[in-house]
Amino acid sequence: MSQSKEGYYRTALDLLAEGGVDALTIAHLCTRLGVTTGSFYSHFAGIREFHRAFLEQWEEGRVYQLKEQVAATTDPVARIGLLRHIAVSVNHEAESAIRGWARTNPVVAEFQRRVDQTREDLLTQAFLDAGIDGHEVRILARIGLTILVGTQQIEERVDRSRLDDLLSEYQQWLESRRYNMEQLPSVPDRRGHRRKKE
Repeated sequence: MSQSKEGYYRTALDLLAEGGVDALTIAHLCTRLGVTTGSFYSHFAGIREFHRAFLEQWEEGRVYQLKEQVAATTDPVARIGLLRHIAVSVNHEAESAIRGWARTNPVVAEFQRRVDQTREDLLTQAFLDAGIDGHEVRILARIGLTILVGTQQIEERVDRSRLDDLLSEYQQWLESRRYNMEQLPSVPDRRGHRRKKE
């Protein structure tokens, strides 16, 4: 029985979530899919080539999903809520395994870095569009990303309900901060930029 490349990629995510990178072998892939190694080699030259193809597909999928859904949401506050929903719904167990893999493999680390950078950039733009001070948005976006990454690192299996509570609290804090900043007068900083006086 033949199997599509996409079938291998989906199975790779399942294997990563269940057993980490050590589970991502040709034998495990073929056993899980019920195919021979000949099916695997009809698509990929070897396991290293598969790893790269899988990571490319994973990165493209994450980035495309983020950018497509965000582009369809014009209201910046709703966009922040959408990014929270996407962050909660990802395959955290597989992504945690990819993060662990990235610590020992610079190629994997670069894929993960680009995905996280896209997340941070989209948060930054949403905060800017929502009227949050431009001098703070990068720091605030990094805090949001850190909640996601930190949760993936400290929980063996991410409690999605608790993660949603954390990100909801973060979003409420941002909205409260944005409201408070709007009430403050602006003053020039040392470079002549006008900032809200706290």
